[in-house]
Amino acid sequence: MRLEINFHQLESTPAIKEMVEHKSQKLTKFFEGSFDLKWTLSTGKEGHHSHALLASKGFTLNADSTKDDLYKTFDDVVSKLEKQLAKKKNMAKDHIHRRREDINESLIEEDVNDSLNE
Repeated sequence: MRLEINFHQLESTPAIKEMVEHKSQKLTKFFEGSFDLKWTLSTGKEGHHSHALLASKGFTLNADSTKDDLYKTFDDVVSKLEKQLAKKKNMAKDHIHRRREDINESLIEEDVNDSLNE
């Protein structure tokens, strides 16, 4: 995991960096290889804002959150990314299983056609 943290109108502190790294570690369970994770943390009139951009081989995911507490935004963003990754993983598994079924059906049809032709 390659992690990048950007701060806008917010002071960079070791505690914030450590918390972002800790929360980001939860996402490694979805990956066998490497991925890039870019966090952008800012503050404004509406409160604290966190945005994460996750890029891996073949796809990119985004999640953001705005709340009064900066640390709550980390939980919210990671939760959103976990949901997106779980959905993507299930779609990939379903696609693989459907493809296997199609291959198995075509093999069965070939066997039936071969036996009828004999």
